[in-house]
Amino acid sequence: MTEAFCPGHITLFFSPRRTGDILRSGSVGAGIKTALGANVAVEERRDSRISVSLDGADSDAPVTAAAVAALAPGRGFDISIECGLPVSQGFGMSAAGTIAAGTCVCDIVGRDPYEAFPAAHIAEIENGGGLGDVAAIMCQGHQPTRESAGLPPHGKVTDSGLSFDLTIAVVGPPISTARVLSDPLTEARIKGSGDRCLRSYVNNRTESSLFSLAREFSRAAGLESAAVTEALSLLPGRSAMCMLGHSIITTASAEEVRALLPKAEIYGSASFGGSVIRKG
Repeated sequence: MTEAFCPGHITLFFSPRRTGDILRSGSVGAGIKTALGANVAVEERRDSRISVSLDGADSDAPVTAAAVAALAPGRGFDISIECGLPVSQGFGMSAAGTIAAGTCVCDIVGRDPYEAFPAAHIAEIENGGGLGDVAAIMCQGHQPTRESAGLPPHGKVTDSGLSFDLTIAVVGPPISTARVLSDPLTEARIKGSGDRCLRSYVNNRTESSLFSLAREFSRAAGLESAAVTEALSLLPGRSAMCMLGHSIITTASAEEVRALLPKAEIYGSASFGGSVIRKG
């Protein structure tokens, strides 16, 4: 059995970029990597089936399955993914699980572990997952900024040098990234607002600027649900919506957030520097 850990990633603002080359497609924007991520164990099977368990339950896991099939055509694996944060809430768990699984498969079949990243990036985009999570997770810093779209070296991702102690609150049901981005008007609002926020942020990379621009983005793009708007109003100036989820992050303490949002699911996580950790 081969095991690996991959950090999560929370996008705070973004702008999609689509080209004919998937490795040059994705999104620009800014986010924070989280120490709560995905722990994955992989064991090769004797047949060609790819079987995925997600948090103890059987899962189709189309993104992970597609990446693994690309890395090891015709070979089967039992893959167990344990996520430190809920899926489909803007925490990059799909990317984290897929990168970690791909890293394990590369070890098993004798490929360069780096190949897990392009396989995961392609699978994410082709299957309606996150547009920029894989590129961001590749960055060794805590707070990656995707200045040009695509997977490095095609895209450009830089580190602000910032780090954080975060509280994460889930205030509603999961959101489908693909469904949100399938609406042309919504995507146009996202692109316009995301481009403005990125231009501002690269000239002033501070914690205050990051959270202020993130809140400007979620409002202008029309992405906040009523529950998210209410949660943000209770934590002015130091909170932001997670893209794309019914969830927020804040630098307020877990105790303060729990008192303000008693019905929310609360998680505490430091930001994370580094990428995949291979366990054997």
